[in-house]
Amino acid sequence: MKEFLNRLIALHKSGEKMQETTLLKTNEENVTPEWIDTLQENEIFVFGCRNSGRHLDGASNFALKHFGAVMGQREGRQGQSYAIPTIGGTIGLNEIRKSVDIFTKYAAEHPELHFLVTPIGCGGGCCEVWEIAPMFRKASKLTNVSLPQEFWIELDKGYIAEVKQKLAVVCDALLDVVSEFFGELRFMRLKMMSPNRLYRELISRDCNTISLSEQMEWADFYDAAITGSWRAEYLINHSTKCAYMVLDNKKRVRWVKDIDIDWNGFQELPKDVQKRVCRRECKYTFGTIGEYKDGVTKIIWQISPDGRYYYLDKYYGGKTTNEKNIWLQGVIDTHCRFVEKLQILIKKD
Repeated sequence: MKEFLNRLIALHKSGEKMQETTLLKTNEENVTPEWIDTLQENEIFVFGCRNSGRHLDGASNFALKHFGAVMGQREGRQGQSYAIPTIGGTIGLNEIRKSVDIFTKYAAEHPELHFLVTPIGCGGGCCEVWEIAPMFRKASKLTNVSLPQEFWIELDKGYIAEVKQKLAVVCDALLDVVSEFFGELRFMRLKMMSPNRLYRELISRDCNTISLSEQMEWADFYDAAITGSWRAEYLINHSTKCAYMVLDNKKRVRWVKDIDIDWNGFQELPKDVQKRVCRRECKYTFGTIGEYKDGVTKIIWQISPDGRYYYLDKYYGGKTTNEKNIWLQGVIDTHCRFVEKLQILIKKD
C-alpha cells in the first residue's frame, strides 16, 4: 500500500512537471523578443502610444520611423504596426482594457498575421505589469499573438492576479469619478466669481498668456485638481482689473447670448452645425483675430471644419466630412461685450 501511494505521488509530481514544461514551451514559442528591429512579412508590431496619436518617443516613435505608424492615428492597424493608446487625456486602465479587447478581436480575425506585443503602458504609460498583463489573457490563447516574457510570468500566476487587476481597474474608475466630482465643484467656484474676483484668482496663478495689447490678455492655466481646467480660457483686462471666462472646461461659450448672434441664414446651415451653435460648442477654433485696437478686437468661432480638421476627425472618432468652411465672426470690447454681433460667414468654393 505504501509503495502504491509513493507511485501515485511520483506520477502526480511528474504530471505537474510535464504541465509546467508544456506551459513554458508554449510561452517560449510566443514570447515577444526584447528588441525588434526587423519584421517578417506577416508580423505586426504592437505598441502603446499617446491618446493624441503623436508618436514622439519610445516604441511609438520607432513604429513611426520603421513600421508604418501614422502620426495622429491613436489606435488600430497602421502599416506593419498596431497602436493601443495607453497615456494622455482621460486614458485610464478601463480605457486601455477596452482597446486591448478591440485588439484581441482584430488578432482573432486575422490568423494569417502574427502580432508581436510590446510591454504597452509599462514604460511611459506608468502602469505596472500586473495591471496590464491580465488584460491580454484572451489574446494569450491565440497562437498568432506573442507577449512579453514579463506578461507571461504575470499571466501564469492565475486567477488571483486577474482579480487583483480587475480591482485595480474598478478603483481607478472610482478615483476618476471622485476626481471629476470635486474638480467640477472647484470649477463651479470659478464660474460664480465676479470679474474682479476672477481677475485676482488668475493673477495669483501661473497662467499661460497671450498679449492682445491695450493691457488686454488671453489666458489659460492648468490645475490638476480641476478636471479639464486646461480647456478653459479667459480674457483679462489689466486696466479695469477684471477677467472673463470665454471658454469653460467643457469647451463651450456659454456667455454668448442669443442677442449676440445674427441668425440670418442660420436655417440654411447643416443640422449638426446648427446644433453646435445652439449648444454653444467650440469643437474647433475659438479666439481673437489680432490685437485690440481702440478698445475692440475681432473674434471668430469656427463651427464647421476647414480641411485642417479632416484628418483629426477621421482618427478621433468623428466622421470624415466635406462640409464647407463655416465660422461666426464678431467684435467684442474690453469688457467682453459684443459691439458687433457674430455673423455667419461661409468660404466660397
